[in-house]
Amino acid sequence: MTTETTANTRTLKAYAIEMLKFPRYYIEREVDFTECRHDARFNASVKECADCQFGPACRWLDQHRTSLSDDAPLDELMKAIESAAQYLQATTQKLGANNGEVLSWIRESRRFLRARPD
Repeated sequence: MTTETTANTRTLKAYAIEMLKFPRYYIEREVDFTECRHDARFNASVKECADCQFGPACRWLDQHRTSLSDDAPLDELMKAIESAAQYLQATTQKLGANNGEVLSWIRESRRFLRARPD
């Protein structure tokens, strides 16, 4: 099946790529990887990674460490935003934190995901 690339799709992709910069920056800044023997490269088959308190953050960061390009399918970008929003939401709830920057990004990401045309 061929997908027609429209100006709207390119604009949505650019916005999604831009949105993914915040969770990448936030996770890299907030998670302490100094003691990580695996250089913050998540490996599900390593017990140490599976049991690590930073496992979910490390897993997301490892999958989305570099910026996704314009070649990435929009669906992949949307899934990355959704998983980042879920992670950040769970983190703020668990810590009882009221980080305005994170909450603002979560709200923006939810609006973006809801507004996506099917």
